[in-house]
Formats: sequence, structure tokens, C-alpha cells
Amino acid sequence: MAVFQAAQALEMAMGMEVNGEAFYRAVSEKTDDEELKGLFEELASQERGHYEVFERMAEGVEPAPEIPEQAAEEYEAYVEVALDQAVFRGEDKALRLAERAEDRETALRAAMGLEKDTMLFYYDLREMVDESDREVITDVIREERQHLARLAKMV
Repeated sequence: MAVFQAAQALEMAMGMEVNGEAFYRAVSEKTDDEELKGLFEELASQERGHYEVFERMAEGVEPAPEIPEQAAEEYEAYVEVALDQAVFRGEDKALRLAERAEDRETALRAAMGLEKDTMLFYYDLREMVDESDREVITDVIREERQHLARLAKMV
């Protein structure tokens, strides 16, 4: 059951991917660690690909069914709190986080937090979209999980 507009959720997902790409690119540009640079450039590219997936999905979503206003408001408040508490929300926060990533471990731990927050949001997003789009979200979750595993191996 879609609790609020899938289009709104997909817009949030696209924003998260833009911010993830900005973080990975900023760290890759400033680091001298060639292994980290290569991984973060690759992850930035994959975040761009996820953005494009969500953008295509957003073009075809139908409005969510009518639900009680209170339920919609409560769920929207939940999502806003979850996103506000995320490792970064908003490109400026992503870039500030990248600026503070002065060493390999700090950068990797920040990236791991990003991937965990992103996966949690996408689990909820998967329940908001049409059933025909759920497997696409599941595929993105799998990729985010792989990102997390790759980052954890480097810590």
C-alpha cells in the first residue's frame, strides 16, 4: 500500500543519489590514495546510474491511492525525520562531510553510513512503488549492499 506519492519518494531517492555522487566525487578529487580514488570514482558513477533508474521510474508512476490524511502526515513526518538523520541530506551536507574526510578511514566510514542510510530508505521506497517496479528497487538495494561490502573490506 502506497502511503504517500511514489513520485515524492522517487524524488527523494534521486536527491540521495545526487548527494552520494557529490560525496564520492569530492573525496575522490582530494585524496592521494589511488585505491580509494578508484573505488569512489566507480561508486560515483554507479550513483549516477541509480539516479537515472529512479528518474525513469518517476516518469511512469501513478498517484498513490487516497488514504486518511492523518496517516499520510504521520508517514511523511517519519520519512522527513529519517532523512534529516541520514548521514547527509542535501548536497551541501554531503560536501561538508567530504571536506571532513581527511583520511582513508574517515572517508570510508562516512561512505558506509551513506550506504546504510540509503539502503534503509530504499527498503521503504520499495513498498511505495507499483509492484511492477519493486524488483528494480530490489536490484538497487543489492547494488547498495555491494557498495557497503566493498567499503567495509577497505576499512
